[in-house]
Amino acid sequence: MAAHHSADPHWSGVHARAALDAGDPVGAMRIHMRDIVRMPAGVVDAMFADQRVRAALSAHAEALIADDEAIDALGVGIDRFATLGMPTTLVEGELSPAHLRERLADLAATLPKARIVTLAGQGHVAHLTAPDTLADAVREMAEQVLHA
Repeated sequence: MAAHHSADPHWSGVHARAALDAGDPVGAMRIHMRDIVRMPAGVVDAMFADQRVRAALSAHAEALIADDEAIDALGVGIDRFATLGMPTTLVEGELSPAHLRERLADLAATLPKARIVTLAGQGHVAHLTAPDTLADAVREMAEQVLHA
């Protein structure tokens, strides 16, 4: 598959769906990881060189592409969150991709009562790599809400 990068996530979503519909879940997931998640092409190639990773990602391709389509259909629209008055805690990993951390900061700036908790040394999958750390952060947030 050609390594085409697009700044337009809609373009990437259309091509990922086309690959999936053509019976190529690996191709769909490559597009998802490279152009939607924005992982470097070399990292994506290394991930898909591992048969277990390739099989696991391919097994979830339909759901991930459907999620991409649902998110794309929503549009940007963070302003719709400006009227939410409840305290909100947003969790990010210190090592999460920069574009996700930027979007989280945009959302935090829009929400009137938002705070960001950054999990040190973690990336986008802290629920897998540090579930206890994530659970502790959630417990701490819940305690703050209960005692507010």
